[in-house]
Amino acid sequence: MFVCLWLVGLLWCLSDLILRPRKLSYKRQFDREAGSKKFDKDAYQKADKYSFQLNSDFGYILSCELIKPDPSKDNGKYKKIAVLCHGLGCAKCSGYKYAELFLQLGFHVLLYDQRNHGQSGRALTSMGFYERLDLKKVIDWCFRTYGQEIRIVTHGESMGAATVLMHLGVDDRVTCAIADCAYSDLITLVKHQVKQYYHLPSFLIPVVSFVTYLRAGFWYQDISPIKAVSKTETPILFIHGKIDNFVPTAMSKYMYASKRKDKAIYLVARAKHAQSIVVNREGYEKRVKNFVGRFLEL
Repeated sequence: MFVCLWLVGLLWCLSDLILRPRKLSYKRQFDREAGSKKFDKDAYQKADKYSFQLNSDFGYILSCELIKPDPSKDNGKYKKIAVLCHGLGCAKCSGYKYAELFLQLGFHVLLYDQRNHGQSGRALTSMGFYERLDLKKVIDWCFRTYGQEIRIVTHGESMGAATVLMHLGVDDRVTCAIADCAYSDLITLVKHQVKQYYHLPSFLIPVVSFVTYLRAGFWYQDISPIKAVSKTETPILFIHGKIDNFVPTAMSKYMYASKRKDKAIYLVARAKHAQSIVVNREGYEKRVKNFVGRFLEL
């Protein structure tokens, strides 16, 4: 009896690593990002921006923030919007370092907290399964607010990148997408991390997946960005640090190979997980500008 209870507890805790990840408060995350000089705090505070909420189809609110570019930068034939998706355990403030890049290119930048993160409502994290539909809700708001002539670029980091890619499987209105250190599928990622960090046997993974399904309604095999990538016509730029050991660099290489056309890949030397823009900001900005410029007017 004790062994059974122990095993159930272990499986529950393992499923919690995904469903209820550890997170800092929003204020602590903001202070950490600003303190590490990843973005210009003074410029952010002076920017023309406003906050609002959207109602998810799953019964919680999505906390959003729209930052407007300098009017001198926003002089294209149509309105450009960059929608930024943060990673696991982070919040929308972790996207400010990317927002600066898009603001310079004349984009309106929309950041939001994914479910169970930041100032959005609490719901079990699903590594992109439900999050892709929340992203669609955000895209709906953009078209409803600014009209059908807008151009949207989605950008995601880690889990946010997986969300961006899986969203392409349910919505073809995005002009192009940028996936920074995305995982190609959750099962392969979990196998890697279980072996690398927890030293647990891989036969537990299907059982934990079953527990996850009972708790949250999705299986690990349902999280497969590479399936969406192989089918979508939307252009994608893959970015990955060459020494990323949390989400293996090979995952972006596999996805790049599976994309039929309108694709690019940028592998950043000496960059660990989610550190590509920090390690080589100049190169990052150049690659993003060149790629996005192929599909819309900058």
